[in-house]
Amino acid sequence: MPWIPYRTDTLTEYGSWVDYTAGRPTTSYRLPHRVDGTGFVVYDGAVFYNKERTRNVVKFDLRTRIKSGEAIIGGANYHDTSPYRWGGKTDIDLAVDENGLWAIYATEQNNGKLVVSQLNPYTLRFEGTWETVYDKRSASNAFMVCGVLYAVRSVSKEDDSEVIGNTIDFAFNTNLNREEPVSIAFPNPYQYVSSVDYNPRDNQLYVWNNHFVLRYSLEFGPPDPTTGRPCSSYSKHVAPQGTHSNSQRRIAGFGIR
Repeated sequence: MPWIPYRTDTLTEYGSWVDYTAGRPTTSYRLPHRVDGTGFVVYDGAVFYNKERTRNVVKFDLRTRIKSGEAIIGGANYHDTSPYRWGGKTDIDLAVDENGLWAIYATEQNNGKLVVSQLNPYTLRFEGTWETVYDKRSASNAFMVCGVLYAVRSVSKEDDSEVIGNTIDFAFNTNLNREEPVSIAFPNPYQYVSSVDYNPRDNQLYVWNNHFVLRYSLEFGPPDPTTGRPCSSYSKHVAPQGTHSNSQRRIAGFGIR
């Protein structure tokens, strides 16, 4: 689904990365609604997405092929009110990490700044919400790792200047309820980042960048002594892979350890 334009109502499944690069889908699913944005995720046999023109999160069971839940994110801006910097109806971005399911969004109450909420993936009840001081429209995208929210600020090919650079320049640790300093170069070879998602199964970032699908390897340090969970820090390790359409290409990248 991250490889289909927003506003889609179809999810295409591939059995493996090799099948995807070869253009061999396993099956497809017709969703009950169109989707806003590129922030949909698959978690434990279900796809979660932002229902078009609403602040609602929908859960669609891939085994039964029926909608199994829907929740309203109270106060969340939606449908290009507070999207990421590039637009695309990316107001509500869903994410998955070792701690479960998350919603990343902005509210008028928090002056358009990033807000992150943890959702129970089975009941869609909110288990916690954290407000930050980072302007959502300044971010090109964001993702979660080990309960930490990371914001990516990257240059678009449409920008007149590259003054803002390509960096991960904000982190908020929900485990400790505090902002953490970070400034790490974020490779942006094709200058149009529209989706960044972390997969806790293989510890990689999956990035959609101007029709290229890129994978960025991550490495983990020791567990956080305050939570017992492995938390991430940044390293200079480089081991990405990328594809464009049905061809494969290699790029330079970064890793997280």
